This record gives sequence, structure tokens and C-alpha cells, in this order.
Amino acid sequence: MARGITQEQVNGAIEQLLLSGERPTIERVRAALGTGSPNTLTRMLDVWWQGLGGRLAAQRKSAAVPKAPAAVVEAASALWEAALAAGQAHAEAAVAPERAALAEALTAMESTIAHERAAAAASDHARQAAVAAAEGAQAALAISDERVSDLLRQVAKLEARVEDLVNRGDALDARLHQTLSDAESARSAAAAERADLQAHARLVEDRAHAEIDRLRQELKAAKSQLASQGREHAAALRTVEQARQAADVARHRAEREVAAAQARVLVLERELARPKSSGRKPAAPPRRRPPKE
Repeated sequence: MARGITQEQVNGAIEQLLLSGERPTIERVRAALGTGSPNTLTRMLDVWWQGLGGRLAAQRKSAAVPKAPAAVVEAASALWEAALAAGQAHAEAAVAPERAALAEALTAMESTIAHERAAAAASDHARQAAVAAAEGAQAALAISDERVSDLLRQVAKLEARVEDLVNRGDALDARLHQTLSDAESARSAAAAERADLQAHARLVEDRAHAEIDRLRQELKAAKSQLASQGREHAAALRTVEQARQAADVARHRAEREVAAAQARVLVLERELARPKSSGRKPAAPPRRRPPKE
């Protein structure tokens, strides 16, 4: 109900319309008052029509001629009641199409508002799904980063082991050279022993070089695996970036759809609050345009 509008104000506006020779309708009463919703004015107009009979009866009773013959009074009363019934029936018939049109418009707009609210809810659900997908991609990226960190630690351990073996090989080389020097100095006295020492030195050297080659192969394989993991990590980063961009696009699209749906709901609610004149069709709801990518 509009604030400040009373039944007395509506009754006064209706009486002014009647005095000016106009039939009281919702639009004319609203124009006379300058405010008021169609629903409120419809109810108050019904109240005025319902009380019209009593007011006319009281007016007729007060205007009766005391000295008139009973037959004349009875005939005049019957004629007045017939005119009153005809006038009320005519008024009800005139207001009925306007009431039906208003009820149909209200029903159509309520259905449209419900549809738009459902569309807004669906858009919000799609936005939440896109945000969840982006969060999943971020979790996958964190797991990939952890795997790369583990591989880097393994490579560091292998490099430390290779360095230790190289140092041990250098120490063995030094010992070998010292042994050869000692054997050379004692060659004249112990040729057979020198030959045994040389054979042992070659065996130790071969073993050391073989061990170093094996560790170098392991280091090469580890570096190759690290390079492969690096490529996989880069691919994962690209996938996460694409997922993030897709999530941003979906979120912006959902926000635009929600904003558009809310705007359409606001327009429909404003349209619902506007008065509907007799015989006019309700305004069609605005066509929904697809959101721009």
C-alpha cells in the first residue's frame, strides 16, 4: 500500500470525478491523487462501490417528501433502486476487463521474474564451478613444484657422490704414481715384484675409471630425467595458466550474466509497479541478449 493514501482520500477523488461527469477508474483516481499503486487503488475502489448503495439509500431517505402519497414514495423508491442496481452493474462490468487485464499482467510478470531469478542462480552456480576448477589447477601446480624440488635434491645428492668418487680416484691416482715411483726405484732389486705391482695398479686404475664412468653415466641419466621433468613442469605451468584464464573468462561471463539478470529483474519489478490502463496489453519483457565473450 502506498504511504499516506487513505480510503477517505480515494472517496474524495472518486466524488470529484463523478461531479465532473467522468467515470471513476483506477487510472483517473491515481491521476487525481498523484500517487498510489494499482493494487491499492483497486481495493479502495471496490470498497467505495460496496458502500455506494448504503450511501444512496441514506441520501434517498433524507431527501424523501414527508407529505407525498405512499404509492408515489413506493414507486419512486422502486425506480431509484432499479437505477441504482443498473448503475452498479454497469460500473462493475466496466471495471471487470481492467481487473482481468491487470491480473493477467501481474501473473506474466511474476513468471518472468521467477525465470530471470532462476537464470541468475544458474549463472552463479557456473561461476562457482569455474572457481573450483581454478583452485584444482592451483593444487596440481603445487604438487608438480614439489616433485621438481624432490628431483633437484636427488640430483644434488648424485653430484655430491660423483664428486666424492672423483676425489677418491684422484687419491688412487696419486697412490698409483707413488707406487710406480717406488717400484721403479726398486726395479733392479725386485723386477718380479714391480711387475705384480704394475698389474695391480692397472687393475685398480681400471676399476676406478670404470666406477667413474658408471657414475658419470648415472649423472647423465639423472640430468636427462631432470630436463624431462622440467619440460613436464613447463607444460603443467602452461596448463594451469590456460585453466586460470578459462576460469577468469567464465567468472567474468557469469558476473555479466548475473548483473544482466539482476537488471532485468529490476526493470520487471519497476514495470510491475507501473499502473496498467484499461484495454492495454502488458509490456513484453526485454529480450535477453547473449553475453559478449
